Amino acid sequence: MIRLNPKAKWKKYNHPMGGDWYRWGDVNVHVANEDGLWHLSISLPYRYPTWDEIYTAWYDLVPGAGRDFNGAIILPRTSEYVNVHNNCFHVHQLADAEVPERIIL
Repeated sequence: MIRLNPKAKWKKYNHPMGGDWYRWGDVNVHVANEDGLWHLSISLPYRYPTWDEIYTAWYDLVPGAGRDFNGAIILPRTSEYVNVHNNCFHVHQLADAEVPERIIL
């Protein structure tokens, strides 16, 4: 079993878009609760975030993540794809009913 040990030195900051924004080095994260489900956006100005950066942000900054619910990076239909920032990934909280039993998490 892999043991994840996230804990970064996040600094909360004010962003012109409002909301809860955090920075860890060059990693920028926006955390929001939308209609009762958590959503995390993570980006860097010059590259994609690494897997370690993504899971550290998710487990450090989203209350209950990894304990109370699952999160997923969703690849939408091409007709629904929107990404304002080139290097931004999104993690969405999944309701339990959205996770098929046959999927290995």
